[in-house]
Amino acid sequence: MPKIKRLAHLVLFVKDPEASAAWYCDVLGMTITARAASGPYAGGIFLSFGESDHDLAVFPGEPGASRGKEFEHFGLELDCGGDIDELRRVYARLIEKKVRIQEILDHGVSIGIYFLDPDDHMLEVFAQLTPQEGGKARAELNHNEGQAEPIALTPLVEA
Repeated sequence: MPKIKRLAHLVLFVKDPEASAAWYCDVLGMTITARAASGPYAGGIFLSFGESDHDLAVFPGEPGASRGKEFEHFGLELDCGGDIDELRRVYARLIEKKVRIQEILDHGVSIGIYFLDPDDHMLEVFAQLTPQEGGKARAELNHNEGQAEPIALTPLVEA
């Protein structure tokens, strides 16, 4: 079995790829890198956080298909070195954009804000508190048995 390097991208079926792409660009700062003009993925839009050719793609779903129940959620790690103020700034931005927040959880190893996209897919943006290096985060997650506690997080609005 080859060693998998990383989870490279996610593809979602959505009602309206244009509207979903606009939401991901507006709320998460993604950029559109490509559009599928023809073929089996016609209407699909590829988006990136800036380094990869695409981190997310949104494709037109079947009319009438259920939405948001294909998976539990996907997590987006904030590049913040565990700085909770950065997570608080993101929280303020999500509120400003009228994003539907579901909950905020302290996992011991990280703190995450869970929210919904326009098609009811759940996302988590999180600040990693315990370093992954040397197995520290794995050991802590094992120790707390994967538990998470709801917490209050105060949004941090920049002046």
